[in-house]
Amino acid sequence: MDSRFWAAVPLAVYAAVHVWWATAGGPEFDSFGESFVPGEWTPVVIAGVALAVVLAGRDRWPAVMLGWAAGGALAVYSFMFALDLASVLFGEALDWPGFLARGLGVLCAVLTMRWSVTVQRRVRGACERCGRLAHPGPGRTGRVPRWAWAGAYAAVAGATVRLAAELVAGLPWSPAEPAGIAFLAAYAAAGSLLPLALAHRWGRIWPRWTGPLAGRPVPRWVVLVPAFMVGGGLAGYFGLVGGTYIIRGDLAADYPLWWTLTVIPGYTVWGLGLLTAAIAYLAITKPPCPEYRAVRRLGSAL
Repeated sequence: MDSRFWAAVPLAVYAAVHVWWATAGGPEFDSFGESFVPGEWTPVVIAGVALAVVLAGRDRWPAVMLGWAAGGALAVYSFMFALDLASVLFGEALDWPGFLARGLGVLCAVLTMRWSVTVQRRVRGACERCGRLAHPGPGRTGRVPRWAWAGAYAAVAGATVRLAAELVAGLPWSPAEPAGIAFLAAYAAAGSLLPLALAHRWGRIWPRWTGPLAGRPVPRWVVLVPAFMVGGGLAGYFGLVGGTYIIRGDLAADYPLWWTLTVIPGYTVWGLGLLTAAIAYLAITKPPCPEYRAVRRLGSAL
């Protein structure tokens, strides 16, 4: 079955449901609504563009760019799905209509971007299995791009600025308490160890001081999963939600203005930096292409 089918069907369902809600009235969502992005027809337009790109099946750069833009817009529109998952983890009441609608939106976003990756590889003339322009690729010892270094150290800077603002304003809890110690340890790991692991060789190959692990590859998802989760959560929540509150002027009265204008950008830069460095790490630690290995085995047999 054509892989376009797997992206087109959810997109068509998502668009049809939102057309129905826009014309006949939607369900009762919680106080935040389905999305922070305004407009009843907004998801219809985004899903319509994504569906048109997928069904057109054109291997052209405009299709790639439109696909990425539509997929990203769907992800932004459905961002509060991350908050739904957090509610489940903490045992809070779940807004089922919003949870299902946002979950479908996230699924459509992922499938649209996955289709865009496929088309992009064809346009670039890259391997459709692994995306490389040449085999076998640089491997884990390859050079990290400068933009990935910049992203990693921007994440460290953002985390440092955010913590500095909290220290100046005063911590709301004692750092000597067990919960405070655990929080600071997790904060230090996510704000320094994690971004640096994305940019340095020891984040890809275990260093000497790790004993029996030394010289072995670091499981890529040990680094990538927290990087994408923390980076996406920080960039999405504080960049989108926090930025919306700043633009509206709806700021918390419990903290001074300088604190808000420091903390929200700090979190946002931290998240965007992690995502930037994680993209490079994802490419560098990519496993060998199955198609290339099969060709090599065939050549050896001959």
